[in-house]
Amino acid sequence: MSVTKIPPITMSKLYVGNLPNDTNENSLRQLFVEQNLSCTNILMKRGGYAFVDCPDQSSADKIIDKLNGYNFHGSLLVVEPSVASRKRRSFSDAPPMQGRNGWVRAAFR
Repeated sequence: MSVTKIPPITMSKLYVGNLPNDTNENSLRQLFVEQNLSCTNILMKRGGYAFVDCPDQSSADKIIDKLNGYNFHGSLLVVEPSVASRKRRSFSDAPPMQGRNGWVRAAFR
């Protein structure tokens, strides 16, 4: 039996936080251009943060080195690898609870 190898992921995603409230995609992209950094996509989120796609891990490392702690319009940026959020478990996935007479599944609906 042969094992199929999964090709390595060639794109890295970064979290960019502590953005000033008036920051938009164009102003963040301009910062990358001014710092000679490459990114492929910027996804702005409400609340002063964004996700940035980098073409490779080397580019992501360079962005973190240059922009983490960078003073951007009076705010010190937080730039770090993006971590996928854990999927929430539904009650049907919850482990059984122990009752007086052994194990019973709690019914929450």
